[in-house]
Amino acid sequence: MISRMFMLFPALAALTASPSLAQEGALPAPQVREAMAKLGWMKGEWDGTGWRVTPQGREDFAAHELVEPQVEGLVLLLHGRGWALHEDGSIGEEAGHLALGVLSYDAFRRTYVFDSYVKEGYQVRGNPAVGDNEFRWSHPAGPGVEMKYHARLTDDGEWLETGERCEAEACSLFLEMRLKKIGAE
Repeated sequence: MISRMFMLFPALAALTASPSLAQEGALPAPQVREAMAKLGWMKGEWDGTGWRVTPQGREDFAAHELVEPQVEGLVLLLHGRGWALHEDGSIGEEAGHLALGVLSYDAFRRTYVFDSYVKEGYQVRGNPAVGDNEFRWSHPAGPGVEMKYHARLTDDGEWLETGERCEAEACSLFLEMRLKKIGAE
């Protein structure tokens, strides 16, 4: 009997997590879709180039992002890949960057959630700030260090993403990527 009560608790907690939604008996899907519409600019396939600073120095790369709406538009799934871009313009065969991101909106907490995973085994959960044709997110990267990212749609339709490494008040740019949409949405 007690184990059944513990099994019911998460379901009851979810139903009562937001007094306004619970009292109205409303499902959160319409609110979530409305919030996710702000990120509609990201949907589709994108190709481009960028650079990043590593302990070995600056590296140029070719990049591909595939952004797909899932669960009837309630989440965005982001597949990111990057390959070394050689001085002669050729692209390396092995993916130097491989990432998966899940971007969603929590209607009960009224906040966006971004979970990201990279091939090196790191995973990060953050609450990005979403604006018109942009979003920003950050995560800690050791004592007193924070990594800050900003992805946005430029006036000429490019996906511009930058990354900064910040210690105290001092930030330095370590990443810039520019992508153009390819194909149809």
